[in-house]
Amino acid sequence: MTLIKTSVCTCFFVPAFLSLFSLAINAYAADVPAGTKLAKKQIFNVGIGAEAPTLDPQKGQDNVSARIGYDLYEGLATENEKGDIVPGIASKWDISKDGLTYTFNIRPNAKFSDGSPITAEDAVFSYRRLVDPKLASPYAELISMVKNAGSIAAGITKPEELGVKAIDPNTVQITLTKSTPYFLKLVAFANLAIVKKANVEKFGEQFTQPGNLVSSGPYKLKYWKIGDKVTTERNTNYWNNSKTVIDTVNYFPISDVNTELQMFQTGQLDFTYDIPSDKFQDLKKSLGKQLFAKPYLSMYFIDFNNSIAPFKNNPKLRQALSMAIDRKVLAEKVTGRGEIPSYDIVPFGTSSYKQQNYSWEKLTPEQRIAEAQKLYKEAGYSKEKPLTISYSYNTNALHKKVAIALSSMWEQNLGVKVSLTNQEWKVFLTERMEGRYVTARDGWIADYNDPSSFLDLFQSKYPQNNSKYKNPKYDELILKASLEQNLEKRSKILEQASLVMMNDYAAIPLYTYVTTHLVKSHLGGHSGNNPLDHQYTRNFYIIDNLTSASR
Repeated sequence: MTLIKTSVCTCFFVPAFLSLFSLAINAYAADVPAGTKLAKKQIFNVGIGAEAPTLDPQKGQDNVSARIGYDLYEGLATENEKGDIVPGIASKWDISKDGLTYTFNIRPNAKFSDGSPITAEDAVFSYRRLVDPKLASPYAELISMVKNAGSIAAGITKPEELGVKAIDPNTVQITLTKSTPYFLKLVAFANLAIVKKANVEKFGEQFTQPGNLVSSGPYKLKYWKIGDKVTTERNTNYWNNSKTVIDTVNYFPISDVNTELQMFQTGQLDFTYDIPSDKFQDLKKSLGKQLFAKPYLSMYFIDFNNSIAPFKNNPKLRQALSMAIDRKVLAEKVTGRGEIPSYDIVPFGTSSYKQQNYSWEKLTPEQRIAEAQKLYKEAGYSKEKPLTISYSYNTNALHKKVAIALSSMWEQNLGVKVSLTNQEWKVFLTERMEGRYVTARDGWIADYNDPSSFLDLFQSKYPQNNSKYKNPKYDELILKASLEQNLEKRSKILEQASLVMMNDYAAIPLYTYVTTHLVKSHLGGHSGNNPLDHQYTRNFYIIDNLTSASR
Protein backbone atom coordinates (compact mmCIF):
# COMPACT_ATOMS: atom_id res chain seq x y z
CA MET A 1 0.00 0.00 0.00
CA THR A 2 1.40 3.35 -0.97
CA LEU A 3 2.64 5.43 1.93
CA ILE A 4 0.71 8.67 2.39
CA LYS A 5 2.44 9.89 5.33
CA THR A 6 3.88 -7.18 8.39
CA SER A 7 5.36 -13.82 13.03
CA VAL A 8 3.10 -15.81 11.04
CA CYS A 9 0.73 -18.51 12.19
CA THR A 10 2.11 -21.00 9.70
CA CYS A 11 -0.71 -23.40 10.30
CA PHE A 12 -2.85 -21.23 8.05
CA PHE A 13 -0.60 -21.59 5.02
CA VAL A 14 -0.94 -24.98 3.48
CA PRO A 15 1.41 -26.49 0.89
CA ALA A 16 -0.42 -28.33 -1.86
CA PHE A 17 0.99 -31.68 -0.89
CA LEU A 18 -0.93 -31.66 2.41
CA SER A 19 -4.30 -33.31 2.68
CA LEU A 20 -7.58 -31.40 2.83
CA PHE A 21 -7.25 -28.78 5.53
CA SER A 22 -9.87 -27.19 7.72
CA LEU A 23 -9.87 -25.10 10.86
CA ALA A 24 -12.04 -23.33 13.34
CA ILE A 25 -10.92 -20.99 16.08
CA ASN A 26 -12.70 -19.78 19.16
CA ALA A 27 -13.85 -16.20 19.38
CA TYR A 28 -11.25 -13.48 19.83
CA ALA A 29 -11.43 -9.71 20.27
CA ALA A 30 -11.06 -7.61 23.41
CA ASP A 31 -9.32 -9.87 25.92
CA VAL A 32 -10.08 -8.11 29.21
CA PRO A 33 -8.01 -9.49 32.12
CA ALA A 34 -9.93 -10.71 35.15
CA GLY A 35 -10.36 -8.00 37.76
CA THR A 36 -10.06 -5.13 35.29
CA LYS A 37 -12.41 -2.26 36.10
CA LEU A 38 -13.83 -0.90 32.87
CA ALA A 39 -14.83 2.73 32.41
CA LYS A 40 -18.58 3.34 32.26
CA LYS A 41 -18.15 5.35 29.06
CA GLN A 42 -16.42 3.27 26.42
CA ILE A 43 -15.59 6.08 23.98
CA PHE A 44 -12.41 5.89 21.91
CA ASN A 45 -10.95 8.98 20.21
CA VAL A 46 -8.30 8.32 17.57
CA GLY A 47 -6.30 10.46 15.16
CA ILE A 48 -6.23 9.15 11.58
CA GLY A 49 -3.86 11.64 9.92
CA ALA A 50 -6.07 12.89 7.08
CA GLU A 51 -9.56 12.86 5.64
CA ALA A 52 -10.74 9.43 4.56
CA PRO A 53 -10.95 9.45 0.72
CA THR A 54 -13.60 6.73 0.81
CA LEU A 55 -15.43 4.30 3.08
CA ASP A 56 -16.00 1.90 0.19
CA PRO A 57 -13.73 -1.08 0.97
CA GLN A 58 -13.35 -2.09 -2.67
CA LYS A 59 -12.17 1.43 -3.62
CA GLY A 60 -9.78 2.09 -0.74
CA GLN A 61 -6.04 2.35 -1.38
CA ASP A 62 -4.71 4.23 1.66
CA ASN A 63 -4.05 3.79 5.38
CA VAL A 64 -6.80 6.15 6.50
CA SER A 65 -9.62 4.45 4.62
CA ALA A 66 -8.36 1.06 5.81
CA ARG A 67 -8.21 2.18 9.48
CA ILE A 68 -11.91 3.01 9.52
CA GLY A 69 -12.74 0.16 7.16
CA TYR A 70 -11.35 -2.49 9.50
CA ASP A 71 -13.92 -1.34 12.07
CA LEU A 72 -16.87 -1.06 9.69
CA TYR A 73 -16.32 -4.21 7.65
CA GLU A 74 -14.94 -7.70 7.91
CA GLY A 75 -13.80 -10.30 5.40
CA LEU A 76 -14.20 -14.05 5.35
CA ALA A 77 -10.93 -14.05 7.32
CA THR A 78 -9.42 -11.35 9.50
CA GLU A 79 -6.41 -10.74 11.81
CA ASN A 80 -5.88 -10.95 15.53
CA GLU A 81 -3.91 -8.39 17.54
CA LYS A 82 -0.59 -9.96 16.48
CA GLY A 83 -1.52 -9.96 12.79
CA ASP A 84 -2.09 -13.72 12.55
CA ILE A 85 -4.86 -14.80 10.18
CA VAL A 86 -7.98 -15.97 11.99
CA PRO A 87 -11.58 -16.70 10.97
CA GLY A 88 -13.81 -13.69 10.38
CA ILE A 89 -17.23 -13.89 8.78
CA ALA A 90 -16.30 -17.44 7.84
CA SER A 91 -15.95 -19.76 10.83
CA LYS A 92 -13.69 -22.19 8.95
CA TRP A 93 -12.32 -23.05 5.54
CA ASP A 94 -11.00 -26.01 3.58
CA ILE A 95 -8.10 -25.89 1.13
CA SER A 96 -7.81 -28.51 -1.60
CA LYS A 97 -4.73 -30.70 -1.87
CA ASP A 98 -3.45 -28.82 -4.91
CA GLY A 99 -3.92 -25.44 -3.18
CA LEU A 100 -6.26 -24.16 -5.91
CA THR A 101 -9.67 -24.37 -4.26
CA TYR A 102 -10.70 -22.61 -1.04
CA THR A 103 -14.09 -23.37 0.49
CA PHE A 104 -15.34 -20.98 3.20
CA ASN A 105 -18.21 -21.68 5.59
CA ILE A 106 -20.01 -18.53 6.70
CA ARG A 107 -20.98 -18.38 10.36
CA PRO A 108 -24.67 -19.14 11.03
CA ASN A 109 -24.82 -16.02 13.23
CA ALA A 110 -23.06 -13.69 10.75
CA LYS A 111 -25.28 -10.65 10.24
CA PHE A 112 -25.06 -7.18 8.76
CA SER A 113 -25.69 -4.14 10.93
CA ASP A 114 -29.34 -4.05 9.81
CA GLY A 115 -29.86 -7.55 11.18
CA SER A 116 -30.04 -9.32 7.82
CA PRO A 117 -27.90 -12.47 7.33
CA ILE A 118 -24.57 -12.27 5.55
CA THR A 119 -24.78 -14.76 2.72
CA ALA A 120 -22.39 -16.38 0.29
CA GLU A 121 -23.95 -14.25 -2.44
CA ASP A 122 -22.83 -11.09 -0.62
CA ALA A 123 -19.26 -12.42 -0.54
CA VAL A 124 -19.38 -13.28 -4.26
CA PHE A 125 -20.74 -9.80 -5.01
CA SER A 126 -17.95 -8.13 -3.00
CA TYR A 127 -15.18 -10.02 -4.82
CA ARG A 128 -16.73 -9.29 -8.21
CA ARG A 129 -16.92 -5.59 -7.35
CA LEU A 130 -13.19 -5.48 -6.72
CA VAL A 131 -12.30 -6.63 -10.26
CA ASP A 132 -15.22 -5.06 -12.13
CA PRO A 133 -13.75 -2.45 -14.53
CA LYS A 134 -16.84 -0.30 -13.97
CA LEU A 135 -15.66 0.29 -10.39
CA ALA A 136 -12.03 0.70 -11.51
CA SER A 137 -10.59 -0.26 -8.12
CA PRO A 138 -6.87 0.54 -7.81
CA TYR A 139 -6.53 -2.82 -6.06
CA ALA A 140 -8.20 -5.02 -8.67
CA GLU A 141 -4.87 -6.80 -9.25
CA LEU A 142 -4.84 -7.92 -5.61
CA ILE A 143 -6.69 -11.13 -6.53
CA SER A 144 -5.13 -11.69 -9.94
CA MET A 145 -4.57 -15.33 -8.97
CA VAL A 146 -8.34 -15.94 -8.80
CA LYS A 147 -9.73 -17.57 -11.96
CA ASN A 148 -10.61 -15.00 -14.66
CA ALA A 149 -9.80 -12.00 -12.42
CA GLY A 150 -7.29 -10.52 -14.87
CA SER A 151 -9.49 -10.82 -17.94
CA ILE A 152 -12.44 -9.34 -16.04
CA ALA A 153 -10.39 -6.34 -14.89
CA ALA A 154 -9.25 -5.88 -18.51
CA GLY A 155 -12.87 -5.82 -19.71
CA ILE A 156 -12.55 -9.05 -21.68
CA THR A 157 -14.61 -11.33 -19.44
CA LYS A 158 -17.81 -10.62 -17.52
CA PRO A 159 -17.60 -10.31 -13.70
CA GLU A 160 -19.96 -13.28 -13.42
CA GLU A 161 -17.13 -15.49 -14.70
CA LEU A 162 -14.92 -14.77 -11.68
CA GLY A 163 -13.77 -17.94 -9.91
CA VAL A 164 -15.82 -17.14 -6.80
CA LYS A 165 -19.21 -18.79 -6.41
CA ALA A 166 -21.89 -19.52 -3.83
CA ILE A 167 -22.26 -23.28 -3.36
CA ASP A 168 -25.21 -22.63 -1.05
CA PRO A 169 -26.32 -19.62 1.07
CA ASN A 170 -23.55 -20.28 3.63
CA THR A 171 -20.72 -21.64 1.48
CA VAL A 172 -18.31 -19.74 -0.76
CA GLN A 173 -15.89 -21.48 -3.09
CA ILE A 174 -12.89 -19.65 -4.59
CA THR A 175 -10.87 -21.16 -7.43
CA LEU A 176 -7.30 -20.00 -8.14
CA THR A 177 -5.29 -20.39 -11.31
CA LYS A 178 -2.11 -20.98 -9.31
CA SER A 179 -1.36 -22.02 -5.76
CA THR A 180 -0.82 -18.87 -3.68
CA PRO A 181 0.61 -19.53 -0.19
CA TYR A 182 -0.36 -16.08 1.09
CA PHE A 183 -3.92 -16.10 -0.30
CA LEU A 184 -5.55 -16.17 3.14
CA LYS A 185 -3.70 -12.96 3.98
CA LEU A 186 -5.39 -11.36 0.99
CA VAL A 187 -8.79 -12.65 2.13
CA ALA A 188 -8.26 -10.71 5.37
CA PHE A 189 -7.16 -7.52 3.57
CA ALA A 190 -9.35 -4.41 3.70
CA ASN A 191 -10.30 -4.52 0.00
CA LEU A 192 -11.87 -7.97 0.35
CA ALA A 193 -14.24 -7.01 3.14
CA ILE A 194 -17.86 -8.03 2.66
CA VAL A 195 -20.49 -5.45 1.66
CA LYS A 196 -24.22 -6.07 1.40
CA LYS A 197 -25.25 -6.62 -2.21
CA ALA A 198 -28.79 -5.24 -1.84
CA ASN A 199 -27.51 -2.16 -0.01
CA VAL A 200 -24.92 -1.27 -2.66
CA GLU A 201 -27.37 -1.87 -5.49
CA LYS A 202 -30.00 0.31 -3.80
CA PHE A 203 -27.82 3.36 -3.07
CA GLY A 204 -25.03 3.05 -5.65
CA GLU A 205 -22.10 5.38 -4.92
CA GLN A 206 -24.02 6.83 -1.96
CA PHE A 207 -24.11 3.53 -0.05
CA THR A 208 -21.27 4.66 2.26
CA GLN A 209 -23.15 7.71 3.54
CA PRO A 210 -24.56 7.86 7.10
CA GLY A 211 -28.06 6.43 7.08
CA ASN A 212 -27.30 4.32 4.00
CA LEU A 213 -24.29 2.25 4.99
CA VAL A 214 -24.94 -1.29 6.17
CA SER A 215 -21.76 -2.74 7.65
CA SER A 216 -20.45 -6.26 8.19
CA GLY A 217 -17.89 -5.50 10.92
CA PRO A 218 -18.04 -4.74 14.65
CA TYR A 219 -19.06 -1.09 14.13
CA LYS A 220 -21.61 0.83 12.10
CA LEU A 221 -21.42 4.37 10.73
CA LYS A 222 -23.18 7.05 12.76
CA TYR A 223 -21.69 10.35 11.52
CA TRP A 224 -19.30 11.56 8.81
CA LYS A 225 -18.60 15.19 7.99
CA ILE A 226 -15.60 16.40 6.03
CA GLY A 227 -13.56 18.80 8.15
CA ASP A 228 -14.94 17.40 11.39
CA LYS A 229 -14.78 13.67 12.13
CA VAL A 230 -16.14 10.20 11.48
CA THR A 231 -18.09 8.48 14.26
CA THR A 232 -18.99 4.81 14.50
CA GLU A 233 -20.89 2.88 17.16
CA ARG A 234 -21.11 -0.77 18.06
CA ASN A 235 -22.89 -3.04 15.64
CA THR A 236 -24.93 -5.14 18.04
CA ASN A 237 -25.65 -7.61 15.22
CA TYR A 238 -21.94 -8.37 14.73
CA TRP A 239 -21.26 -12.08 15.28
CA ASN A 240 -18.73 -11.37 18.06
CA ASN A 241 -20.43 -8.35 19.63
CA SER A 242 -20.45 -9.99 23.06
CA LYS A 243 -16.66 -9.66 23.17
CA THR A 244 -16.53 -6.12 21.82
CA VAL A 245 -16.17 -3.46 24.53
CA ILE A 246 -15.74 0.01 22.97
CA ASP A 247 -19.17 1.53 22.27
CA THR A 248 -18.27 4.64 20.25
CA VAL A 249 -15.28 5.56 18.09
CA ASN A 250 -14.45 9.10 16.92
CA TYR A 251 -11.88 9.31 14.10
CA PHE A 252 -10.28 12.75 13.79
CA PRO A 253 -8.57 13.66 10.46
CA ILE A 254 -5.71 15.75 11.87
CA SER A 255 -2.95 16.29 9.31
CA ASP A 256 -0.79 18.54 11.52
CA VAL A 257 1.16 16.33 13.93
CA ASN A 258 1.74 19.20 16.36
CA THR A 259 -2.01 19.81 16.61
CA GLU A 260 -2.53 16.09 17.11
CA LEU A 261 0.07 16.08 19.90
CA GLN A 262 -1.69 18.96 21.65
CA MET A 263 -5.01 17.11 21.45
CA PHE A 264 -3.40 14.05 23.01
CA GLN A 265 -1.83 16.10 25.79
CA THR A 266 -5.15 17.78 26.59
CA GLY A 267 -7.02 14.47 26.68
CA GLN A 268 -8.96 14.94 23.44
CA LEU A 269 -7.28 11.92 21.84
CA ASP A 270 -6.54 8.44 23.15
CA PHE A 271 -4.45 7.35 20.17
CA THR A 272 -2.45 9.42 17.67
CA TYR A 273 -1.73 8.66 14.04
CA ASP A 274 1.84 9.95 14.33
CA ILE A 275 4.08 12.27 16.33
CA PRO A 276 6.35 15.22 15.42
CA SER A 277 9.64 13.57 14.45
CA ASP A 278 11.70 16.41 15.94
CA LYS A 279 10.09 15.82 19.36
CA PHE A 280 10.61 12.08 19.48
CA GLN A 281 13.37 12.03 22.11
CA ASP A 282 11.61 14.54 24.37
CA LEU A 283 8.32 12.63 24.16
CA LYS A 284 10.13 9.38 24.86
CA LYS A 285 11.42 10.86 28.11
CA SER A 286 8.24 12.65 29.17
CA LEU A 287 5.59 10.11 28.15
CA GLY A 288 7.48 6.84 28.56
CA LYS A 289 5.29 3.82 27.92
CA GLN A 290 2.64 5.93 26.19
CA LEU A 291 4.98 6.27 23.20
CA PHE A 292 4.95 3.26 20.87
CA ALA A 293 7.71 3.13 18.26
CA LYS A 294 8.04 -0.26 16.60
CA PRO A 295 9.31 -1.53 13.23
CA TYR A 296 6.63 -2.52 10.80
CA LEU A 297 6.56 -3.94 7.33
CA SER A 298 7.40 -0.91 5.27
CA MET A 299 10.47 0.32 3.45
CA TYR A 300 11.89 3.79 2.79
CA PHE A 301 13.97 3.72 -0.39
CA ILE A 302 15.33 5.75 -3.30
CA ASP A 303 14.23 5.16 -6.87
CA PHE A 304 16.68 5.50 -9.74
CA ASN A 305 15.03 6.14 -13.07
CA ASN A 306 16.67 3.16 -14.76
CA SER A 307 15.16 4.05 -18.14
CA ILE A 308 17.19 7.23 -18.70
CA ALA A 309 20.74 8.58 -18.42
CA PRO A 310 22.77 8.71 -16.29
CA PHE A 311 21.47 5.51 -14.68
CA LYS A 312 20.44 3.44 -17.67
CA ASN A 313 23.07 0.72 -18.29
CA ASN A 314 25.30 2.19 -15.56
CA PRO A 315 25.26 -0.19 -12.54
CA LYS A 316 28.61 1.08 -11.25
CA LEU A 317 27.19 4.58 -10.82
CA ARG A 318 24.13 3.22 -9.05
CA GLN A 319 26.33 1.14 -6.74
CA ALA A 320 28.60 4.10 -5.98
CA LEU A 321 25.62 6.21 -4.90
CA SER A 322 24.32 3.39 -2.71
CA MET A 323 27.68 2.83 -1.03
CA ALA A 324 28.15 6.54 -0.39
CA ILE A 325 25.14 6.62 1.95
CA ASP A 326 25.70 5.90 5.63
CA ARG A 327 22.40 4.26 6.55
CA LYS A 328 23.31 3.99 10.22
CA VAL A 329 23.85 7.72 10.49
CA LEU A 330 20.63 8.29 8.57
CA ALA A 331 18.60 6.09 10.92
CA GLU A 332 20.21 7.20 14.17
CA LYS A 333 20.92 10.89 13.59
CA VAL A 334 18.48 12.07 10.92
CA THR A 335 15.29 10.12 11.63
CA GLY A 336 16.19 8.85 15.10
CA ARG A 337 13.03 6.93 15.98
CA GLY A 338 14.36 3.39 15.87
CA GLU A 339 14.37 2.84 12.12
CA ILE A 340 16.41 -0.18 11.04
CA PRO A 341 19.08 0.40 8.35
CA SER A 342 18.28 -1.85 5.38
CA TYR A 343 19.96 -2.95 2.16
CA ASP A 344 17.27 -5.37 0.99
CA ILE A 345 13.99 -3.96 -0.40
CA VAL A 346 12.12 -6.52 1.74
CA PRO A 347 11.92 -5.05 5.26
CA PHE A 348 13.03 -6.51 8.53
CA GLY A 349 10.43 -8.81 10.09
CA THR A 350 8.74 -10.08 6.92
CA SER A 351 7.53 -13.64 7.29
CA SER A 352 9.13 -16.59 5.49
CA TYR A 353 12.09 -14.50 4.39
CA LYS A 354 15.73 -13.86 5.32
CA GLN A 355 17.00 -10.38 4.51
CA GLN A 356 19.84 -10.32 1.99
CA ASN A 357 23.07 -8.38 2.44
CA TYR A 358 26.05 -6.98 0.58
CA SER A 359 29.59 -8.09 1.38
CA TRP A 360 30.63 -4.43 1.54
CA GLU A 361 28.33 -3.78 4.49
CA LYS A 362 31.13 -5.04 6.75
CA LEU A 363 33.65 -2.50 5.44
CA THR A 364 34.67 0.43 7.60
CA PRO A 365 33.15 3.78 6.55
CA GLU A 366 36.51 4.79 5.10
CA GLN A 367 36.87 1.57 3.08
CA ARG A 368 33.26 1.80 1.85
CA ILE A 369 33.64 5.39 0.67
CA ALA A 370 36.97 4.60 -1.03
CA GLU A 371 35.28 1.79 -2.97
CA ALA A 372 32.38 4.08 -3.85
CA GLN A 373 34.78 6.69 -5.19
CA LYS A 374 36.52 4.05 -7.32
CA LEU A 375 33.21 2.93 -8.84
CA TYR A 376 32.17 6.56 -9.35
CA LYS A 377 35.32 7.17 -11.37
CA GLU A 378 34.88 3.98 -13.38
CA ALA A 379 31.36 5.13 -14.19
CA GLY A 380 32.82 8.25 -15.83
CA TYR A 381 32.63 10.83 -13.04
CA SER A 382 34.98 12.57 -10.64
CA LYS A 383 35.13 15.69 -8.47
CA GLU A 384 36.45 17.49 -11.54
CA LYS A 385 33.65 16.09 -13.68
CA PRO A 386 30.81 15.71 -11.16
CA LEU A 387 27.49 14.01 -11.65
CA THR A 388 24.60 16.48 -11.59
CA ILE A 389 21.20 15.04 -10.66
CA SER A 390 17.88 16.03 -9.13
CA TYR A 391 16.21 14.34 -6.18
CA SER A 392 12.42 14.59 -5.85
CA TYR A 393 10.40 14.21 -2.68
CA ASN A 394 6.90 15.08 -1.52
CA THR A 395 6.19 17.85 0.97
CA ASN A 396 6.95 16.54 4.45
CA ALA A 397 9.36 17.70 7.16
CA LEU A 398 10.95 14.26 7.59
CA HIS A 399 11.36 13.70 3.84
CA LYS A 400 13.07 17.08 3.61
CA LYS A 401 15.52 16.14 6.38
CA VAL A 402 16.33 12.86 4.65
CA ALA A 403 16.76 14.60 1.27
CA ILE A 404 19.19 17.13 2.72
CA ALA A 405 21.18 14.37 4.44
CA LEU A 406 21.37 12.29 1.25
CA SER A 407 22.49 15.19 -0.92
CA SER A 408 25.14 16.08 1.68
CA MET A 409 26.51 12.51 1.77
CA TRP A 410 26.62 12.28 -2.02
CA GLU A 411 28.35 15.63 -2.37
CA GLN A 412 30.82 15.13 0.48
CA ASN A 413 31.77 11.54 -0.38
CA LEU A 414 31.66 11.69 -4.19
CA GLY A 415 31.33 15.29 -5.27
CA VAL A 416 27.82 14.82 -6.73
CA LYS A 417 25.82 17.99 -7.32
CA VAL A 418 22.23 17.45 -6.19
CA SER A 419 19.26 19.73 -6.70
CA LEU A 420 16.30 19.00 -4.40
CA THR A 421 12.78 19.15 -5.83
CA ASN A 422 9.90 19.41 -3.36
CA GLN A 423 6.47 18.54 -4.80
CA GLU A 424 2.88 18.39 -3.58
CA TRP A 425 1.78 14.77 -2.97
CA LYS A 426 -0.48 14.25 -5.98
CA VAL A 427 1.98 15.89 -8.39
CA PHE A 428 4.86 13.90 -6.93
CA LEU A 429 2.99 10.60 -7.31
CA THR A 430 2.09 11.28 -10.93
CA GLU A 431 5.56 12.40 -12.00
CA ARG A 432 7.28 9.50 -10.27
CA MET A 433 4.86 6.92 -11.69
CA GLU A 434 5.22 8.32 -15.20
CA GLY A 435 9.03 8.44 -14.97
CA ARG A 436 9.43 12.22 -15.05
CA TYR A 437 12.24 12.23 -12.50
CA VAL A 438 15.92 11.32 -12.12
CA THR A 439 16.05 10.13 -8.50
CA ALA A 440 13.16 10.21 -6.05
CA ARG A 441 12.14 9.02 -2.61
CA ASP A 442 9.78 6.09 -2.40
CA GLY A 443 8.07 4.14 0.34
CA TRP A 444 5.93 1.05 0.51
CA ILE A 445 3.81 -0.55 3.21
CA ALA A 446 3.14 -4.25 2.81
CA ASP A 447 -0.42 -5.05 1.78
CA TYR A 448 0.06 -8.47 3.39
CA ASN A 449 2.88 -10.09 5.35
CA ASP A 450 4.79 -11.70 2.52
CA PRO A 451 7.98 -10.73 0.63
CA SER A 452 6.06 -10.68 -2.67
CA SER A 453 4.28 -7.51 -1.55
CA PHE A 454 7.62 -5.74 -2.05
CA LEU A 455 9.38 -7.82 -4.69
CA ASP A 456 6.44 -7.73 -7.10
CA LEU A 457 6.97 -3.96 -7.41
CA PHE A 458 10.12 -4.42 -9.48
CA GLN A 459 8.74 -6.68 -12.20
CA SER A 460 9.23 -5.18 -15.65
CA LYS A 461 5.54 -4.71 -16.40
CA TYR A 462 4.26 -4.03 -12.89
CA PRO A 463 2.13 -0.84 -12.78
CA GLN A 464 3.96 0.50 -9.70
CA ASN A 465 7.49 -0.23 -10.91
CA ASN A 466 8.53 3.38 -10.31
CA SER A 467 12.24 2.64 -10.85
CA LYS A 468 11.52 1.39 -14.40
CA TYR A 469 13.72 -1.60 -13.65
CA LYS A 470 13.81 -4.38 -16.26
CA ASN A 471 15.61 -7.67 -15.88
CA PRO A 472 14.25 -10.88 -17.51
CA LYS A 473 16.11 -12.99 -14.95
CA TYR A 474 14.35 -11.18 -12.11
CA ASP A 475 10.95 -11.53 -13.77
CA GLU A 476 11.60 -15.23 -14.32
CA LEU A 477 12.42 -15.79 -10.65
CA ILE A 478 9.32 -13.92 -9.44
CA LEU A 479 7.18 -16.02 -11.77
CA LYS A 480 8.90 -19.21 -10.61
CA ALA A 481 8.26 -18.29 -6.97
CA SER A 482 4.59 -17.64 -7.71
CA LEU A 483 4.23 -21.20 -9.00
CA GLU A 484 6.21 -22.89 -6.22
CA GLN A 485 3.98 -24.68 -3.72
CA ASN A 486 6.68 -25.59 -1.22
CA LEU A 487 7.02 -22.60 1.12
CA GLU A 488 10.66 -23.19 1.97
CA LYS A 489 11.65 -23.48 -1.68
CA ARG A 490 9.54 -20.44 -2.53
CA SER A 491 11.34 -18.36 0.11
CA LYS A 492 14.73 -19.31 -1.33
CA ILE A 493 13.63 -18.31 -4.83
CA LEU A 494 12.39 -14.93 -3.60
CA GLU A 495 15.64 -14.35 -1.72
CA GLN A 496 17.52 -15.18 -4.93
CA ALA A 497 15.37 -12.70 -6.87
CA SER A 498 16.08 -10.00 -4.32
CA LEU A 499 19.82 -10.60 -4.69
CA VAL A 500 19.53 -10.21 -8.45
CA MET A 501 17.88 -6.83 -8.02
CA MET A 502 20.29 -5.80 -5.26
CA ASN A 503 23.30 -6.61 -7.44
CA ASP A 504 21.74 -4.54 -10.22
CA TYR A 505 21.28 -1.65 -7.74
CA ALA A 506 17.86 -0.96 -9.19
CA ALA A 507 16.97 1.12 -6.14
CA ILE A 508 18.51 2.08 -2.81
CA PRO A 509 16.75 0.69 0.27
CA LEU A 510 17.48 2.94 3.24
CA TYR A 511 15.60 1.73 6.27
CA THR A 512 12.67 -0.24 7.61
CA TYR A 513 10.08 2.20 8.93
CA VAL A 514 8.78 2.37 12.47
CA THR A 515 5.28 3.25 13.59
CA THR A 516 5.08 6.09 16.09
CA HIS A 517 1.88 6.40 18.09
CA LEU A 518 1.01 7.98 21.39
CA VAL A 519 -1.43 5.75 23.28
CA LYS A 520 -3.13 6.67 26.55
CA SER A 521 -2.39 4.37 29.50
CA HIS A 522 -6.10 3.77 30.04
CA LEU A 523 -6.44 2.08 26.63
CA GLY A 524 -6.32 -1.66 27.16
CA GLY A 525 -5.85 -4.30 24.49
CA HIS A 526 -3.19 -2.48 22.47
CA SER A 527 0.22 -4.14 22.25
CA GLY A 528 1.62 -2.58 19.10
CA ASN A 529 2.61 -6.06 17.93
CA ASN A 530 0.75 -6.10 14.62
CA PRO A 531 3.61 -6.00 12.07
CA LEU A 532 1.38 -4.22 9.53
CA ASP A 533 0.25 -1.67 12.14
CA HIS A 534 -3.38 -2.62 11.52
CA GLN A 535 -5.56 -1.36 14.36
CA TYR A 536 -8.88 -3.01 15.20
CA THR A 537 -11.02 -1.21 17.78
CA ARG A 538 -12.76 -4.51 18.62
CA ASN A 539 -9.54 -5.47 20.49
CA PHE A 540 -9.55 -2.37 22.72
CA TYR A 541 -11.21 -1.31 25.96
CA ILE A 542 -11.08 1.74 28.26
CA ILE A 543 -9.85 1.08 31.81
CA ASP A 544 -11.28 3.03 34.73
CA ASN A 545 -8.39 2.72 37.16
CA LEU A 546 -6.69 6.03 36.39
CA THR A 547 -7.56 9.58 37.34
CA SER A 548 -9.75 11.63 35.06
CA ALA A 549 -6.81 13.97 34.48
CA SER A 550 -5.05 11.23 32.56
CA ARG A 551 -8.10 10.81 30.39
